[in-house]
Amino acid sequence: MIEVEEQNTTDSASRDVAVNELASHLGVRAERGRRFAELTSLRVGGAIDWVLSPLDETAAASLVHELDQREIAWRALGSGSNVLADDGEHHYVIVSLKELKDQPVFSGNLVSVSAGYSLPRLCIDAARQGLSGIEGLNGIPGTVGGALWMNAGAYGQEIGTVVETVRVARDGRVCEIPGHEVKWNYRHTSFKEGELLLGATLSLHPDDSEQIRARMEKAKNQRMATQPHGARSAGCFFKNAPASPIGTGKMIDDLGLKGTRRGGATVSPKHANFIVTEGEEAKAADALALAEEIRERVKREHGIDLEYEVELWSSK
Repeated sequence: MIEVEEQNTTDSASRDVAVNELASHLGVRAERGRRFAELTSLRVGGAIDWVLSPLDETAAASLVHELDQREIAWRALGSGSNVLADDGEHHYVIVSLKELKDQPVFSGNLVSVSAGYSLPRLCIDAARQGLSGIEGLNGIPGTVGGALWMNAGAYGQEIGTVVETVRVARDGRVCEIPGHEVKWNYRHTSFKEGELLLGATLSLHPDDSEQIRARMEKAKNQRMATQPHGARSAGCFFKNAPASPIGTGKMIDDLGLKGTRRGGATVSPKHANFIVTEGEEAKAADALALAEEIRERVKREHGIDLEYEVELWSSK
């Protein structure tokens, strides 16, 4: 579970003044009174002290630098499609990247795109340009930044394989690092907590637009048939286990756990590696309790320690 350490050296009132002044100075929208239940696809999670929304990559880089200088804890959030935040009060700043969504810039086989841009939208844009290499990612909800952070992949493609450069925030500036300097592992990268990804340039390859669209449609139909489309989920909850010859979803299904409910959380009857939440009373604690029950059963029956693919954010 990922935990945010208390970095604030001033009391909350002084910190709030500093955050407000900083947001005003940088022209960043500042909101209070938001909850993770409003900002994540699982629709659960507790209150957030501040949500700050920079409008461009330069402002975002300046913002996190100033927060670091003031020792104010922060975390970056895109569309929240891969996050389970607990039900407590989260005493840190959320830096929302949802406004970093300018239209991608295509130049030959290269495309430059900001972190807040929709990943499915980018896949469609690339197909229209006759560029292949990411069409398998079309049905993955979320933003480009989230895809980069976790090296999103599907149907034999991973975003890390097509990254030419990544734009990151360094010392208040936007810096580019070569894609080959990043370790792109299975649903994990070498990016560290405290790094802010601002965008990337991808290197794709030409192909027939109709063939690209046909592959996208095939992948879409397969997802629709096998995954709980439209449900409140965070995608696959667990990574596939390298030690297992079968996928995690089938492993959970074979244990008879499909449809298992704990409070407002349920193992999807359609795909056992999805946990969905239902109703206004659903809690993050419900989803986490159900996930831990699944991990315990898999460990007991198969001797495998399932790793979370969803990021768990703690208020402690």
